[in-house]
Amino acid sequence: MSFSDFFEVSVEQEIADTSMGKPHVVLLGAGASKAALPRGDKNGIPVPLLRDVAADLDLARLFPSDLTAMAATDFEAAYSRLFERGPEHVREIDSRVAAYFSKLELPDEPNLYDVLLLCLRSKDAIFTFNWDPFLMQSRMRLAKFGIARLPKMFFLHGNVAVGFCSTDGVNGVNGGACSRCGDPFAPSRFLFPVEKKNYQEDRFIKREWEAVRAHLESTFMLTIFGYSAPTTDVEAISLLKQGWGKVRDRNMEQTEIINRPGSDHDALEKTWKPFIHTHHCEIHDSFYDSWLANHPRRSGEAYWNQYYETKFVSKNAVPQDAPSISGLVDWFKPLLRVEETE
Repeated sequence: MSFSDFFEVSVEQEIADTSMGKPHVVLLGAGASKAALPRGDKNGIPVPLLRDVAADLDLARLFPSDLTAMAATDFEAAYSRLFERGPEHVREIDSRVAAYFSKLELPDEPNLYDVLLLCLRSKDAIFTFNWDPFLMQSRMRLAKFGIARLPKMFFLHGNVAVGFCSTDGVNGVNGGACSRCGDPFAPSRFLFPVEKKNYQEDRFIKREWEAVRAHLESTFMLTIFGYSAPTTDVEAISLLKQGWGKVRDRNMEQTEIINRPGSDHDALEKTWKPFIHTHHCEIHDSFYDSWLANHPRRSGEAYWNQYYETKFVSKNAVPQDAPSISGLVDWFKPLLRVEETE
């Protein structure tokens, strides 16, 4: 055995190692969809950030005059104030938002969402705040290529592509039917009064938040991608903190933040301070700089080897220019074949 065998981990060795049992947890915000589709969806329809929803969907005019200005700058806060006047006041807004996001489509070529899903294993989990259907669309098309070992997905603010059977507590593709009772899924709710969100009142949303707490308790790495953690969403941040626990107890875990290029790193680190143990934080301007992209499906093993075994770890960076979905899947096959023997 050579000297390098004790201090280096080759790509081949990393691919062969599936020893990390703890999950890698990813929190997704609207910035992830913007990064995936900066020029719009398959048909050029813009993918709005939450702060742009009122302007992009021409919703401000649906608010009464005393809330119009607020709607243009802080949609969630304005929606919350209007909801307090009675749910009937927001029905048209709900309908328009659902219609807009429901028509969004992934392009035919490989997308960042396909890469993200393939970079995670079935032990891992994605928790998204996004209303758009991109995660579900990507999962369904990857399934057509026989990819079954994908991360669990949870929708913390509901999703236009996800429905729920309240009778059996089963969710699935919106428009489909419950596998137990056969009844059609009801669309998941996805607009909440931000200043008084009560996730416990909606059975589907409550279940999703229970899952995020459980996964955060056991995760070894937390990746926050395009989520700004708005200060108005007090309940969401509180529930995330419950799962993560006391930061002083997370001395083994790593937090990484992926945000838009040129973002204020100091401000991001301050925002997410309750989830960062001392120096255990990395901030990236691109997904392709992250642990997931450079050590796909083996992020935990790579992190352990680098920081706890003090070994030099070679990158196994995912391709950024795969010509097709099938070509992207082919690149991941060596990793998938190892997992099939587990």
